[in-house]
Amino acid sequence: MNKYNGSIAWFCAGMTIFLAAPNAVAETISVTGVRLNETEQGVEIVLETSPLGEVRAFQTKFGNTIAIDILNTRLQSDSSEGFRRQNPTANIAAIEVIQQNQNSIRILVKGTQQVPNVQLTEQQERLTLAVDSGTPVAQEGRESEPQPETPTQPEELPTQPETQPEPGEPIRLIVTPTRTEEREEDVARSTTVITREEIEEQSGLSTNLPDLLGRTVPGLGPPTQSASTRTQSLRGRQPFISVDGVPLNSNRRDFQGLRSIDPSAIERIEVVRGPTAVFGSDATGGVINIITREAARERITGSTSISLGPRLSLSDLSESFGGGISQSLSGDLGSVDYAFTASFEGTGNAFDAGNDLIPIGRSQGLDNLETLNLFGKVGVDITEDQRLQISANYFDDKQDVPTLPDPSVNETPERETARALDTGDLDIDELPGREETVINLKYSHDDLLGSQFSLQGFFQESLTRTIPEDKRDTIFQSVSRTEIDSEKLGIRLEVETPIFEDANLFWGADYVEESVDNPIEIFNAATFDESGGTEFDKVDEEFFAPSYDLNTLGLFGQLQWDATQKLSLSGGVRFERFEVFADSYNVLGDIALTRAGNAVENVEGGDIAFDDVVFNVGAVYDLTEELSLFANFAQGFSAPDFGRVLRFPPRGAGSVSEFVDVTEPVVVDNYELGLRGNWDQVQFSLAGFFTYSDLGENVRESDEGPFLELERSPTRTYGLEVSLDYQPSQDWQLGTSVTWVEGESNPENTDEGFVALSTREIQPWKITAYVDNQTLPSWRNRLQLLVVGGRDRAFDDGVDDRDIDGYITLDYISEVDVGPGTLQLGIQNLLDNQYFPVDSQLQSENSRNSAALGRTLSLEYSVQW
Repeated sequence: MNKYNGSIAWFCAGMTIFLAAPNAVAETISVTGVRLNETEQGVEIVLETSPLGEVRAFQTKFGNTIAIDILNTRLQSDSSEGFRRQNPTANIAAIEVIQQNQNSIRILVKGTQQVPNVQLTEQQERLTLAVDSGTPVAQEGRESEPQPETPTQPEELPTQPETQPEPGEPIRLIVTPTRTEEREEDVARSTTVITREEIEEQSGLSTNLPDLLGRTVPGLGPPTQSASTRTQSLRGRQPFISVDGVPLNSNRRDFQGLRSIDPSAIERIEVVRGPTAVFGSDATGGVINIITREAARERITGSTSISLGPRLSLSDLSESFGGGISQSLSGDLGSVDYAFTASFEGTGNAFDAGNDLIPIGRSQGLDNLETLNLFGKVGVDITEDQRLQISANYFDDKQDVPTLPDPSVNETPERETARALDTGDLDIDELPGREETVINLKYSHDDLLGSQFSLQGFFQESLTRTIPEDKRDTIFQSVSRTEIDSEKLGIRLEVETPIFEDANLFWGADYVEESVDNPIEIFNAATFDESGGTEFDKVDEEFFAPSYDLNTLGLFGQLQWDATQKLSLSGGVRFERFEVFADSYNVLGDIALTRAGNAVENVEGGDIAFDDVVFNVGAVYDLTEELSLFANFAQGFSAPDFGRVLRFPPRGAGSVSEFVDVTEPVVVDNYELGLRGNWDQVQFSLAGFFTYSDLGENVRESDEGPFLELERSPTRTYGLEVSLDYQPSQDWQLGTSVTWVEGESNPENTDEGFVALSTREIQPWKITAYVDNQTLPSWRNRLQLLVVGGRDRAFDDGVDDRDIDGYITLDYISEVDVGPGTLQLGIQNLLDNQYFPVDSQLQSENSRNSAALGRTLSLEYSVQW
């Protein structure tokens, strides 16, 4: 197969650019203080600096804001956390100075009615930005006193409450919606940003990312309490998951992409809700972009955390005992910066609210799990414009399985709760679990022929092993388990080019090659029986789906234009080509199984190719300074899971090229209309959406075995999302969100053939609420509520085996400063309610209907140094 040839050529071309770059390192300008002076025209921003070298600055305008980027500059000392001032003059709404990246700072000046004028001048050890606000600062009857040109001490950063930004006011820049930096309020999409502080807070309840995001992101299904996200869709479809832009999704769906990195290695998570093609394929539900930790701006800083839990059950502390440790180091050595994080966590058994042991079962629970995560990032500033950065992340889950479901409960026709059998440790060469490796190399140039240029090359490999099962009464007729091994090599070229003063064109190309293996391991059945189901002696290996390669090439362009002071427009187009290669194979190999009367077949290898073009257009209109309306039409697409397509060819199939009837990807049309408000104490958003695809990618339980089959049929989803946050005072915060999603498919492709989508695709409605209080200066408390509704539409339409019951949970998080660090207490299911997650309720067998965790607690002590 043609593995890696195309991407190697692209990568070599990129490295040629890098090697040809100058290797001189410019002296970094340090900003040691920031202050404001009133002037007759408005205000001037004074940056106290180290001796100035060459100063290079670029400006961008959006809405009523002008952004000035100053290259080769870093905030130092007391200025390192940035500078913010609200309403410094009558016509200036906000001024902010932030560290834009490792090698530049950004000054944001927001006008109340129009874009301010800013003039930059250089003096010895000082940069001055004169801001013309349009009206003099001097008030009537009072003369403005001239400010001293050089104060004896630079003004320290404001620390009093009246000089801090009000909640919701700071300007936040995000990169995920358009792959380039953009203000959150200017994005014509529904977005959610989970900050580092929120990640640390929610990790006090669970370090499992599917659970963390299920509690905080509107539109995403509720927490799964497992490694799998099979029943956790985003707006009824699967999202694209990435780490720093590196795709984690495999075409052979394993639904464990979020179980790939520990929260301790994450800086923030940006979620775009709704289909998008900006990042390429597999984003029919949206994008979850995980952005890793950044280097500190000091020479060396670190943090150490030790935890007990995170799933300690008060009913049995010894059996549920677990704990973890994490260590991070980061710093800045001038032209080189670094960030490293290492973490380890181990869990014990899990207990439900009835104090009964929960079996791990097929859903890949988080019990008896040992998790190791190693992350590192090193960046080098080659020149003031050029930077090279390499990062690597290794994640390893290993699960020893002493508790398996008791199959005897399946003999009762009534619905029963799964019971656990204490089987003891597994005797097997490779424990079930998941390994993930990501290596990411990125070169960037901030001013290449007037454009910002970046070239990214990456390698990603994931290996997922399931828990062995006795499948002798199924089509597989064996004691066996499956593996999914996916390996990717890819390259991304991104260029941002100014078109005119208020418009930028973002364009480039992506190329990804993925190789997929999906074997099934066969174990000696006699040995399995004699050991009581704990010893697994591998005797053979076939394939659950044949090996194949999938190559994708994408070309894209995206335009951002601030048409007026109130109206921002965006639009883009993307071309994507898919190529699939598979070698000759025997259907299910030597297992000699039959399906629907078909004998085992030999299939000749071959290839297929198809392509499509998708586009998007969006607009944001500022109704007032605080309230904006946004609308967009966007298309997303993905290739179907070819493992399911190739696994069971039709009788008489000659070659892959002949029987694989896939001539186009899954293309999803998305229509969205929303309203956003951002006041001093209130933040609000409301969005409604509708999506449609002629050829969906829905899965259903097979009638002939314990596996899912692909169903490509017309599919539509629709829903509403509401979020509201309120800060009545400096010490109180509260908020809520509501998610309602529905959808149907048309398997028969008739005018009146639409039936409800399974709850595997459409999760029940969800409400979240929280109240957060700074009880004392060193003590903070938070209560958060999760309400998951019932769903019976799919059962009434014969799609699900039973209707879904709703449930309510209440969680508690408390943080208190103790000694040099912070002690955090987290309690899941505070009221100890007995309930069943959506995934458990969907299982057809009683032995898989596992209850959720009862009341559990975790303790963590962390020290920053």
